[in-house]
Amino acid sequence: MNEIARLHREAMTLAEEASAERRRGYPDRALELMRRAFELERDAAHGTEDQSELEPTRSVLHRSAASLALECREFREAERLIGRALAGNPPEEIAEELRDLLEDVYFQRHLSLRGIVLQPGEFQISLEGPAVGFGITPASVFWSRVRDIEPLVYRTAERKSGLQFGERGPRSKELAKKMKLYVSAPRAASFALSLRIGGPQQSLPGMEFPRDVIDDLLDCFELLDAGDLQKLEEHIQDESYFRNFVGLSEKIAPDGENIRRVGFTAITAKGERRVALSRTRERIRVAAIEPARAEPDQPFEELGILLEADARKSDLGQIQVVDEKTGKSRKFFVPRGMMSDIVRPMFEQCVIVVAQRKGQRLMLQSIHPVDDEAPL
Repeated sequence: MNEIARLHREAMTLAEEASAERRRGYPDRALELMRRAFELERDAAHGTEDQSELEPTRSVLHRSAASLALECREFREAERLIGRALAGNPPEEIAEELRDLLEDVYFQRHLSLRGIVLQPGEFQISLEGPAVGFGITPASVFWSRVRDIEPLVYRTAERKSGLQFGERGPRSKELAKKMKLYVSAPRAASFALSLRIGGPQQSLPGMEFPRDVIDDLLDCFELLDAGDLQKLEEHIQDESYFRNFVGLSEKIAPDGENIRRVGFTAITAKGERRVALSRTRERIRVAAIEPARAEPDQPFEELGILLEADARKSDLGQIQVVDEKTGKSRKFFVPRGMMSDIVRPMFEQCVIVVAQRKGQRLMLQSIHPVDDEAPL
């Protein structure tokens, strides 16, 4: 048992060093340390293989080794370790954690390209959850997300080009042409397809900018999924672009019931990159309005039909929401970044508005369709 404890301590020390190296910007060194940590933790777990009486130590070590295997993209090893742990007699709480970890392993396998070659300016989107079958999913679940990714890609390109956020009027023709989105045929496993920016050809000259846009988008998704809105705001800086990114990402994110994860895979300058969104729409929504809770007036919700959207003013738009039962209407002011891409697509739908009173104005904080997370 002393040898098992020693192996575990050394593994945890190496894992901490790996995390530190990753934060410093040395991914190759981090992966090397993480792999050594995994091998030591796997040896520790194997030392308890035939000792079922050592619970919960046995299952905890197997869970830890599987987590490290996942970090090293050793998916088959992680699967084996989880299987061995569940084959024993782990406490129910740890058994649930092992099952959740197994779902993570399977989803990371789905994020792999599996023989698909992505060109610069391409990325793969993949869904996982009860609504996803083998190569099939309800159209509304998938295409609604693709529809919202398109403006998100364009806004990222607009921001990276140093352009002011365009709430009204046509898009830049040159930029819109450069960032046009093309879709491949869907693939099986967890439902997946590729999206290509820029043109139908396999590769185009000058594709560095679309690749940079995808990389920036994945950076932002990582920060959002980690719940680090402060760093996300520092990265985006412009308030309109920040508000727009959070609002659109909320619609793309998992609902937690039908879809549990939304994954992205791309080829960047540093190689293959995978990012998974597991933070639900509700958690993003709550985090986004959290700063407003410090104000004297608490945010409140309003249910009704969105029947008016006016963006003629340069600073704030207006919407009107009508209560179906009473016929009464209320007007809300819409901050820049939300009207064209987030609010307008919901016109004439039943929506839930989260708003806050600021002086004489009701300021929109968040808006979403009533049925956007309805069970299938």
